[in-house]
Amino acid sequence: MEPLYQVERNIKIQLLLAHSLLWLLGIIGIVFAVNRVSAQVKQIKQSEEKLITMSLTDELTNLYNRRGFFTLAQRQMKVAERTKKDMLLFFVDLDKMKVINDTLGHQEGDKALIEVSNILKEVFRESDIIGRMGGDEFAVLAIDTANETKEVLVNRLHNTLNDYNRFEGRSYQLSLSIGVAHYNPEIPSTLDELMTQADKLMYEEKRNKKH
Repeated sequence: MEPLYQVERNIKIQLLLAHSLLWLLGIIGIVFAVNRVSAQVKQIKQSEEKLITMSLTDELTNLYNRRGFFTLAQRQMKVAERTKKDMLLFFVDLDKMKVINDTLGHQEGDKALIEVSNILKEVFRESDIIGRMGGDEFAVLAIDTANETKEVLVNRLHNTLNDYNRFEGRSYQLSLSIGVAHYNPEIPSTLDELMTQADKLMYEEKRNKKH
C-alpha cells in the first residue's frame, strides 16, 4: 500500500495534467474558432466585393455599366482637376443596331455589341475607363492624353474597326458614330457637360452619314 504522501503527490500530478490538457484543448478550440470566424469574414468580404463588381459591370460585354462608368469617371475627373491633366471623353454609337436585330436576330446583335466592346478594349489603354451606357451606346474616358490627340485616337479606332470588318467574316459591316469632348483642367467641366457635348457631336456625325 502506497504511503499517504505518495498518493497525494500522484493526485496532484494527475490534477496538473488534467488542467494542462484542458488548457491546451481550450487554446486549440480558440484557435479553431478564430480561424473559422476569419474564414467566414473573408468569404463574406469576397461575396460583397463580387456583388459590388456585378453592380458596376455590364453582363453582356464585361465593360462597366452606366453606373460603374459614372462612378469611376467622376472620381477620375476630380484627380484630373487636381493634377491638371487633360482628358478626352468619347461617346460611341453602333450604327443600325435595330436593323441588325430585326434582320439577323438579337443574338447577332449581342455579338455585334461584344465586338464593339473588344474594339474599344483594343484601342484604349487599361487605365482608360470604358463603359456601355445601355443599348448600342458606349463611352470612354481617355485619361492623361498629353501624348495622344483626339485625331490619333479616332484614327486608331477607325483602323481597328476596319480590321474587324475585314477579318470577322460577317454578312454586314460594323459602323460606329463617334463624338469626342475635351476636358480642360484649366476650365473644368462636369461629367454631365462632357457627356452632353460628346453625345451631340456623335449624333451630328450620325446625321451626316444619312445625307
